[in-house]
Amino acid sequence: MGLDSTTTWIIVVVSGILLSGLLIFLLLPKEDVQWITANGVRIQSIPKDANIVYVNNSMEKRVAELYKSGKLLAFRGESIGGGIDTVTARDKAKINAFKELSEYFTAKVQTFATLVEGQLQSATGQNAQQVKSVALDAYKRVTQLFSDAQVSGAYIYAIWEERVGALVYTYVQLVFDPAGAIEALKQNEEISKQIEELGKSGVDFFKALNAVIEEAQK
Repeated sequence: MGLDSTTTWIIVVVSGILLSGLLIFLLLPKEDVQWITANGVRIQSIPKDANIVYVNNSMEKRVAELYKSGKLLAFRGESIGGGIDTVTARDKAKINAFKELSEYFTAKVQTFATLVEGQLQSATGQNAQQVKSVALDAYKRVTQLFSDAQVSGAYIYAIWEERVGALVYTYVQLVFDPAGAIEALKQNEEISKQIEELGKSGVDFFKALNAVIEEAQK
């Protein structure tokens, strides 16, 4: 029994749709990269042939939240080796990631100083300069804590490796979580006391620090 014209038409249309879909799929440019993700959210693109060594699954939800809210502040450390001593390579990359974090905040000293000047209320003249000096000292000590990885709130989120000839490039992605870092600073008795004294002169240290952090996220 032959097919009627309606059935034949349907088969032709469906075949055409399927063929068009196949052609579109084949002609679409393929991504040259793969992605580090957090709860399904694309966080960092890396070469397609890179080897993802580690993803901090316990922090995926938080990293995704930071990314979606535009508050993800990430730094990348790198080390180059022969691919044999992977532990040392990852440690070096981690140290370099923390250095990147510290260098960022160190570069913002003047921004912080300007913010502090705008906050000074009860201090005047020479006393204002002294208060500003104390605030800058506290800020520099905080950046050192970041550099030495002594403040929680900065954590390793991902590690990956790229092989180029005989060399292996190891990368560490460090995520800086403002909320966690500020809470950790408040628990540091020495820093907390210094910041409390600054508050008596109208300097809100954490407000200024937050403004520096927000600048990085623009």
